[in-house]
Amino acid sequence: MMETWLIYAIISVFAAGLYSFMAKVAAERSYNTSLMMIYSYSFATILSGIYCLYYKVQVIDLYLILLFAAGNSLFYFGSTVSRVKSMKYIDTVIFFPIYKTVGPIIITIVSFFYFAESLDSKELLGILLGITVPLLLITKDETNIQKNLKKGIILVVATALLTSCAAVFTKQIPLHNLNVDAYVFISMLMGAIFGKISYKFIQTGAQQKNMNTKGLLLFAVVLGSIHLITITTFTRALTGNLAVVFTINSFSILIPIVLSIFFYKEHFNFKKGFVIFLSVLSILLFI
Repeated sequence: MMETWLIYAIISVFAAGLYSFMAKVAAERSYNTSLMMIYSYSFATILSGIYCLYYKVQVIDLYLILLFAAGNSLFYFGSTVSRVKSMKYIDTVIFFPIYKTVGPIIITIVSFFYFAESLDSKELLGILLGITVPLLLITKDETNIQKNLKKGIILVVATALLTSCAAVFTKQIPLHNLNVDAYVFISMLMGAIFGKISYKFIQTGAQQKNMNTKGLLLFAVVLGSIHLITITTFTRALTGNLAVVFTINSFSILIPIVLSIFFYKEHFNFKKGFVIFLSVLSILLFI
């Protein structure tokens, strides 16, 4: 019988894949990222809050939960902003193989040095293979195809780093045996707060005037629901090994890539297909 943490990890793959595709949709529609996050996090906060009240969730070690939730929300919010911005400059077939290869490499290193988790020969091979994947995508021809390849790749690496930092904070929840539901609720609430701060202090008057808001509220409701499922299942999955769970989650790259090619007719060829294959292969070596 499949272990519970593995079931949660598999569910998080599909939820994270849909969430990533929604980021692509947001970039294509030129939605204001901060405003989108305010709405989506607020809706997720309401849903998780109702759940906590209905099941009368008991909160122990509130200060620890607040600390870890704040860290997760801050880094994940930053990763969402950089993710959407990156997809304005490069296609998903460039973004996700790099993002979902760099991320497991960072997490594996953190797991080894910080959580003292073992690193075998397969994982080392996965790291070496993963390093070659971004290099295969950075070509002169791709520079002409993409809107701004260099800037997009810099944002991809930033996204991977920020997401990895968020995962490290989430790992603390099962390590300290803290309540997952309370953690999710506080994380969503803090995400909404960070979105409000970002919208108030970063957005200029001209940016607010010219931004696209058509259908944003409904879009944010769907995004918030998917995000809530993603963080809940991912957190519960982390009773297992961090590097393994994070790497399993990396299979979600296939969902936004396929959907973006189908809906947005992104450029795709044999070389990019081969790079995606290498990305999946490198991910398998971590497991």
